[in-house]
Amino acid sequence: MLTLCAAVIAAAPYAVVLALLAWANRREHRRRDVQARQIALTDSVHERLGAVAAPVVRRRGRRWQVCVAVPFERPAVIQALLAIVRETFAPHDGDRRSLEIVLTRQPRRSATPAMGGRDVRKESLSWT
Repeated sequence: MLTLCAAVIAAAPYAVVLALLAWANRREHRRRDVQARQIALTDSVHERLGAVAAPVVRRRGRRWQVCVAVPFERPAVIQALLAIVRETFAPHDGDRRSLEIVLTRQPRRSATPAMGGRDVRKESLSWT
């Protein structure tokens, strides 16, 4: 009995280290999966529509969450974006609940103010 307790105590640090390594490996795999999905979605959007939106992909437990800032004034763009997101995140088991799409309004772009200040000088930079 004493030998068994000694063996368990001696093996405990190794078991803890192995468990932490397995946890870190799983976490890194999930992070890379999120990055790959975001890159694939962004490439697909930019290929089909141009640079109209920059989606952000997150993993929430077993669910995917896609956040996209869209121009609400252009419903055709929104419809095309939703189709691309659904196509990229097509569920393998037919369960549509595994994807959450969050649409937010794109900030309005204001015209760049003219740089007519007195202290602005037009010079060329020289790197010599």
